[in-house]
Amino acid sequence: MIKHLLFDMGGVVFTQNTQEAFRRFKAIGLDPNYYMGEYGQKDFFLDVETGDISADDFIKKVAEVRGNNDLSWDDLLQCWLGFFDGVRSKVVEDLDRLHRDFHLCLLSNTNPFIMSHTKSKAFTAEGRPITDFFDTLFLSYEMGICKPDARIFLNALEMEQMKADECLFIDDSKKNTDAAEKVGIHTLFVPSNSDWMPALEERLKELDVNI
Repeated sequence: MIKHLLFDMGGVVFTQNTQEAFRRFKAIGLDPNYYMGEYGQKDFFLDVETGDISADDFIKKVAEVRGNNDLSWDDLLQCWLGFFDGVRSKVVEDLDRLHRDFHLCLLSNTNPFIMSHTKSKAFTAEGRPITDFFDTLFLSYEMGICKPDARIFLNALEMEQMKADECLFIDDSKKNTDAAEKVGIHTLFVPSNSDWMPALEERLKELDVNI
């Protein structure tokens, strides 16, 4: 019986605009393809998402690469928010509907910049922060691990006393859903920025859950 739904954030909960984020980082003199390319985050971009460095340390690292320290927290926040292209009203409706029947968790590779926005009322057009929709936030920079490392899933299960076979994890990265499957969690891979609710309903039916 599925009791817990675990959601990725970018491309699933909020609409993600990678092209705009890359444009903004490039505009301040960083090479986004190097730091956030095909094979994932690297260097201090990875470090801020695993919590190995703080947001302030990230700003200092950016200054070292650029050769000056004229950028503020807000400047870097705007770069990261290039990824954020809003939350569709249907996602709000679907999460509210699911929240009536399931324990909802967010399990995301993210950082303090993005979360400062998503935890605010600016997250949705309705003025609701992400904490309105999720009971538990599993954030990579707080857990010290990024997906697809199996430990992030195992630690999440332990922290909330959840059984793997009672969880369904939804993500737009196949390597992440593959990793979750390996520890016994049911999964649903969805295309980025898609309407995932029909696929989720179908997957739950396969698991003998009707909503």
